[in-house]
Amino acid sequence: MTVGQLQELGLFEYTLKRSRRRKTVAIKVQQQNVTVYAPVGVAKKELESWLLSKTDWINAQINKQSQMLDTRQYPLQDNRVLVFSQPVKLVYGVSSRSAWQLVKKQQENVLQLNLSGRVKHQQPMYQTLLESFLHEQLENYIEMRVHAYCLKMAEALPSSIRIHTYKRRWGSCNRRRELTFNLLLVSAPQTIIDYVIVHELAHLKYLNHSAAFWQRVSEFYPDYKQATKWLKQHGASLQWVVE
Repeated sequence: MTVGQLQELGLFEYTLKRSRRRKTVAIKVQQQNVTVYAPVGVAKKELESWLLSKTDWINAQINKQSQMLDTRQYPLQDNRVLVFSQPVKLVYGVSSRSAWQLVKKQQENVLQLNLSGRVKHQQPMYQTLLESFLHEQLENYIEMRVHAYCLKMAEALPSSIRIHTYKRRWGSCNRRRELTFNLLLVSAPQTIIDYVIVHELAHLKYLNHSAAFWQRVSEFYPDYKQATKWLKQHGASLQWVVE
């Protein structure tokens, strides 16, 4: 499959992903993002003609998902987001294309969120851009630390690392050696994220919470009790936007 590329069409943007194995065209709308899957041989003009015929359905899905947004919506005004427990100022704007950019201004980290002038549903798209930024920051940090801890623990790398948003857990590990981490961890101190990483890596050897499991955790993260206490005290209040 080819790498997804952002395209603009009418009143919405979409990511186009082509595959030589695909035989049909499909649309997926998730978190107000439109992704189009198409065979390699389908001409872009033909594809966009077909997409235009689906505009009403696509907009209906975007509106439906917009109404289902939870409390993680962000006010369109100057505020700050926590990244590894450090505040980053948010600035909203309009540009030729939708994108985020992290810059340094007067010793302060500033995240510029720019939307294309074609975007109709601005607040959901601002949220999508912000979550994209946060996802990348957390994923990059976790991948780096997973590699480092796997070397220390003489552990083979996990089969995959994923980032999702959960309400009641900070990470998970399954028998397929797939690790998943909660996106809300991005606002926690890096030392706390390290604990969650070691916790899940220990599950690669012990898929339980036995004494042997906790012994392995303590060997590579001695202060795990303090970390678990911190999560119990502050976990429920972890959020991205602060006044």
